[in-house]
Amino acid sequence: MNIILRINELIADSRSFCLATIVNGFGNDIKPGHKLIVFENGSLEGGTGNMTINKAICDQAVLTLAQDKNQLVELKPGLIVYFDIFAKTKKLVICGAGHIAIPLVEFTRKLGFSVTVIDDRPEFASQVRFKDCEVIAGNFISVLKDLKIDKSTYIVVITRGHEHDVECLTEILPRESGYVGLIGSKRRIRFVLEILFNKGISAERLQDVFTPIGLPIGADSPEEIALSIASELISFRRLGNEKTRLLRNAIKE
Repeated sequence: MNIILRINELIADSRSFCLATIVNGFGNDIKPGHKLIVFENGSLEGGTGNMTINKAICDQAVLTLAQDKNQLVELKPGLIVYFDIFAKTKKLVICGAGHIAIPLVEFTRKLGFSVTVIDDRPEFASQVRFKDCEVIAGNFISVLKDLKIDKSTYIVVITRGHEHDVECLTEILPRESGYVGLIGSKRRIRFVLEILFNKGISAERLQDVFTPIGLPIGADSPEEIALSIASELISFRRLGNEKTRLLRNAIKE
């Protein structure tokens, strides 16, 4: 396998993977410079020929992908491997193009997200208001049906009413995604989640929704609320679901 050609193919296909490079060899067979490709599901390309070493490298590569941080690791005495992440850009979908969306787009674009803004009001969902991102004016249900959503997709629901919240989440939650957050008062959120449960969305999936959206920093203005949301997105991206929820609870206390 031509490893460089394969890496270029994966990058062109927007595949996420970890490139493991042997820095210091192990025994006579595993030489410095040998490269392996490990995917998020633990599958491997370009193994060393040693099943034990392959497994150790795969396990660490999967952990490195989850932590989203390149690292140099001594897996065994004398076996040093550099783990380099090649991850597709995190996609942020913002449902609702109101006042909060404007600073949120500005913050998240600078943070490296590829942003799509959706609203059913053309006067709000316009390229004039949102520069350097994709803007779609159309019915929430129709637009979301055609939108590709996967584990690298982060979704922020900040529409102008609970009926639109329900429309969006009805399309989003049956699919696998990354972060999903919903804005609103406790009463509005409770009402929306109850409707979704009655529509057949499982309680377990509803618990995946971050409500109320954003880290609890006492935000009040649109810019502050946008900052709290952006901070939570970064926490989710860097720390993961569980640690982000622990952080939310710690701040509340």
